[in-house]
Amino acid sequence: MKIKRLSQCTLEEALTAWNKGFEGYIVPIKMDLPAFVNRMISEGLSPEKSIVVFMNSEPCGIIMNGFRENNGRKIAWNGGTGIAPEFRGKGLSAAMIEEVFNIYRAEKAHTAVLEAIEENERAIKLYKKAGYVITDHLLYLNKKLTHIEPGFLKENHFSIKRLYPEQLQSLSIYDSKAAWQCQWQSAKHGEAAVLLSEDGNEEGYILYKRILEAGGRTERIIIYQLKFNNENNYEKMTESILGHLFLDGDDSIDFTAVNIAVSNPASKALLKLGFEKKIGQVMMEKPL
Repeated sequence: MKIKRLSQCTLEEALTAWNKGFEGYIVPIKMDLPAFVNRMISEGLSPEKSIVVFMNSEPCGIIMNGFRENNGRKIAWNGGTGIAPEFRGKGLSAAMIEEVFNIYRAEKAHTAVLEAIEENERAIKLYKKAGYVITDHLLYLNKKLTHIEPGFLKENHFSIKRLYPEQLQSLSIYDSKAAWQCQWQSAKHGEAAVLLSEDGNEEGYILYKRILEAGGRTERIIIYQLKFNNENNYEKMTESILGHLFLDGDDSIDFTAVNIAVSNPASKALLKLGFEKKIGQVMMEKPL
């Protein structure tokens, strides 16, 4: 076994390690080279701090890593651990994780975080053995909504203020501990809005990305974060903020909420609106 930093490998070797490493995975995530490079850029993954494992000179495993500052503390994110099927269950993963922990310590990271699909019991068991604990459960929710859904046309006393995603971090209620891919840094070409009460108080916010059809209508909205200040009124506020996202000419929009936490009352409001769970994940954390 030989472990190299991804920056020491060719992109083709790294891509081979990724695609081999996720063969037979619960969710298909095979990528071509442009998608692989785009993911590294969009998620802030570091080639210098990620590793590729070789067996008999062939790439067979990979762990992708990213680092961000959160309230003065450095967070290390495992953005994907994959091992080729023929090498699974042979102790390779433990050696890879230990190498990654050495990188995290050298970077003076304060906390290590990751997400794992809840059905992937083998991986979760491995991470727990390495010292990670489950801190929350995450939902991938979806529903196509029309503008005449119950609640959207009811009179409400909320308005919204548009923001750049970067401005969300100044809000007192901004969730800086949201899943890595749902933070404002990962919302490339995203939008943000704050929900305001009649007296101008900030009652909540949404971080999202709008995907338009060729004719200019909204085809899809990906919700990265949805959070409210007043948990007692979250159902009405959820209806209000989603209703405000309809543009003139939008009859229906396919909404997808990505990795919204079960502990977040907004997830319950979406489920009550009829959103369906497509995938569930666990959020895991380890102090360093």
